Amino acid sequence: MDPEKLRKAQQASRDAYLRKQALKREKAASAVLQEKISEIEAGVLPHSLAEIELLSKRAREVQAAGQLQITAQLRQELLEEDGALASHALDHGGDSSLPLNQVELMEQSSSVGYQEKSHNFVAMDESVVDERIKKHDFVEDKTEEQIKQQRTEAIQEQHRRLQEQRRSLPIYHSREALLEIIRKNTVVIIVGETGSGKTTQLLQYLYEENLCRTPPCLTEGDDGGGKGKEEKEGEEEEGASEEKRFICTQPRRIAAISVAERVAQEMNTRCGSIVGYKVRFDEKLGPTTRLLFVTDGMMLKELVGDPELRTVSAIMVDEAHERSINTDILLGLLKDITRRNKQLKVIVASATINAEKFSCFFDGAPIFTIKGRTFPVDVSYLTEPMADYVSATAESVLLLHATKPLPGDILVFLPGQEDIENCAAAIREGIANSGGQLRPLMVLPIYASLPPREQRRIYEVPPPTTRKVVIATNIAETSITIDGVVYVVDCGLCKQNYYNYQSMVEELRVMPISQASAKQRTGRAGRTQKGECYRLYTAYTFRNELPQETVPEIQRSCMSSVVLQLKALGIDNLLQFEFIDAPSTASLERALDHLYLLGAIKPNGRLTLTGRRMAEFPLDPSMSKCILRGSALRCLRHISIAVAMLTLDSVFVVSRDPKERASMASAKDVLFSAGNGDVMGYVRVMEEWMRAGPSMHEFCQSHSVNAKALLQARDVLDQILNTCERLGLDLPSGEEETSLSMENFTKALLAGFFMNVAKLNADRRTYLIVRPIDASVSRSGHKHNNYNALDAEETATAELHPSSYLFNSGLEKKDGKSNRNDSMISTAPTLRERPELVVFTQLRYTSKRYMMHVTAIPSVDWVLTTAPENYFTREELETKLRKRAHD
Repeated sequence: MDPEKLRKAQQASRDAYLRKQALKREKAASAVLQEKISEIEAGVLPHSLAEIELLSKRAREVQAAGQLQITAQLRQELLEEDGALASHALDHGGDSSLPLNQVELMEQSSSVGYQEKSHNFVAMDESVVDERIKKHDFVEDKTEEQIKQQRTEAIQEQHRRLQEQRRSLPIYHSREALLEIIRKNTVVIIVGETGSGKTTQLLQYLYEENLCRTPPCLTEGDDGGGKGKEEKEGEEEEGASEEKRFICTQPRRIAAISVAERVAQEMNTRCGSIVGYKVRFDEKLGPTTRLLFVTDGMMLKELVGDPELRTVSAIMVDEAHERSINTDILLGLLKDITRRNKQLKVIVASATINAEKFSCFFDGAPIFTIKGRTFPVDVSYLTEPMADYVSATAESVLLLHATKPLPGDILVFLPGQEDIENCAAAIREGIANSGGQLRPLMVLPIYASLPPREQRRIYEVPPPTTRKVVIATNIAETSITIDGVVYVVDCGLCKQNYYNYQSMVEELRVMPISQASAKQRTGRAGRTQKGECYRLYTAYTFRNELPQETVPEIQRSCMSSVVLQLKALGIDNLLQFEFIDAPSTASLERALDHLYLLGAIKPNGRLTLTGRRMAEFPLDPSMSKCILRGSALRCLRHISIAVAMLTLDSVFVVSRDPKERASMASAKDVLFSAGNGDVMGYVRVMEEWMRAGPSMHEFCQSHSVNAKALLQARDVLDQILNTCERLGLDLPSGEEETSLSMENFTKALLAGFFMNVAKLNADRRTYLIVRPIDASVSRSGHKHNNYNALDAEETATAELHPSSYLFNSGLEKKDGKSNRNDSMISTAPTLRERPELVVFTQLRYTSKRYMMHVTAIPSVDWVLTTAPENYFTREELETKLRKRAHD
């Protein structure tokens, strides 16, 4: 082949490749960008900095792709010019105006191109080309119209399959009867078994029947003749009714988001248009949203702006049998609202165990039962109790995977995030150590703090030769449904919050589940075929040690946040509020004490301005008070970052490797050593991560930080700052608050958590939580007989949690040897002495009471100036311990 022609062919191939890649990247980036622009036009605005950065990145990709295409065109033009000049030089025997070195360079490049053996062109005879054309033996390039047509057909086919799935659900056969009973009654109790489809279908049925357009109520004196004032008001009310929404509440944010996305998919629309969701620190809705899925906590926030729900046509309280504290409060409010708003429809979806109780609460509301598709499930028990439920769970999963046939996915129940991550790591390690003898296994954890993209992976269908194992908390009992599950592994435990009103501390405990929860977990194995459930406890434990039902959350939780919300709704007399199961009087008294000490309520029980501002934040009242105090102390941004980080379950990556743990401790020491404890260290982590910019991923790897958790914390921070701006608080302009003041920051933290101040005991290991209020005496002055001084001291004793940065503080080398690994000991000033006074934000109770998220307090005066007057005395805070002698 002629060298010049070969060079041109190679250059043309390169240009064609550049144009093709540029067009491909431009289309991909433009599609994402156009979708986001369409959402913005529809009223769905970006709700986080991460999403805004994604839009900017896609816009830059579109611009870069365009520049790449322009470069390819310029190269083609230069190629044509060079070819013309080269041919002109050869025709004139080199006597051209081209410089000698340029002609030599062209000749050298031609010879190199000729000698190159690895070009991508294959010589093909013209006869072969003609023959292939006749036989149509080639792939045709599709036009843009053909591509659009194929996409449309694929979307229509997917929509058709979804509609077939909807019609195959058990609730579809009861649709007309269900709609009829809803029309005739204000409140309906629906008992829907697992897999009945009530969560995804009911609001769609109401929307399809136009039940949002309720007829206006005719006033007295309207005889129907002419258009009087009453009729005009009726028309206005009817026009307003067109804007009414259907709302479904869920006890968990994961369920609200996943159900909203599923319903949007079934209705062939984007999530954020007709169908939307609103959960804490995340929302996707617009002015056209008619079907809204919210958490029960956010529904209480909605009631502040619309106390009588005039903009709502029907509200469905899903998973009411779980008896979350917000669900119980919401049901009490709805019972009162239905007396004033006769057009509102209330639908309570519950399991069989609580249906009669809900019916009695709503004055004999009718019960409608929907049968589900269930298959028999074989239940197996252990013959003797297990020692380590995480290891036992991992071993059970690996055994099932090795012995059970495909298809058949596994669903595992564990108490919390740490157990889930440890179990997932153990399963992956077992697969890796099998030497290829085990089939591939998709290990998918699911818990509340996991990003939505990772949460949605549990619905993915694994390849034919792969099994899926989903490791979940008790959210998978009823809130979400995972198809393909045949085997269930139940450890028999869950995490529950228990509020000790005597010590005014909420403890997160790992508790045995109830028999009702165990049956719910078992039912998840019988969705699609006959299943098997492996309970990692004995049959005796199930029959004799597990309670019949779960204790309602309202009877074991701190009531401060609930009381604050009820006060914000104008409900001042809490004793007359209609609870399904009323909380104890002592817990209500402690909640009022807590809010009064925080400055949220007046002595007469009315909300203060501070209390109304605190109610605007979807946070614990103590954290809300920290933010408000931080604004006054000019550290609003830093304390907001701290609160956002405290909402996370885990900041750092967990590892079992000793070398990795030592490296993690060293990296943590770099970030935490300049502060006075965990909370200030969290602020430093977030600031350094945001300062890293494009190197965020490298920062997380080098410091063993959970990148997913930081993205979530940044979204929470955005919501907190937006709420602060709405309240009129002074936000930092960017140049302000460049340095973090330890004193102001600690005082802002103490403003909300002064009740959690603890002082060092004489053993220099444990701490005594300072409690000036005599918890044995109620507000009425009566002593609790089952509470004595010894119990009070035991209740108030706690230790630093091993995950706390201050856990290693005060470590000394004795007899030339360290009592811990040298790599774990830091020379940071914070750790040289065991802090004599600390404040914590959470108390976790397992085998011992552990203080979480601990901050050292350098001076007693900081506590005395921050806490309410006369709450502490100096003598109570001073430890009176001798200083340790240093070598």
